[in-house]
Amino acid sequence: MPSTNVEFVTELMEFSTHDALIQAFVMQALEQYAKRVAATNPEALNTPMVSGHAWHGCTLEVQRKLKQRFED
Repeated sequence: MPSTNVEFVTELMEFSTHDALIQAFVMQALEQYAKRVAATNPEALNTPMVSGHAWHGCTLEVQRKLKQRFED
């Protein structure tokens, strides 16, 4: 049975040949993708499966949580 997304990300973050550097990479990737999505009109993010407004809301939540994590 394939792993869940949570299991996959946990495996990636905890067991990398690059040790803890992978964690910085993943966090940077989250920040950069969230920045790109936040700058996009929510309607342009619509897909048949996901509302663009919901996707945009996810990015705002990720940005808020990253800011809290790194500025506190």
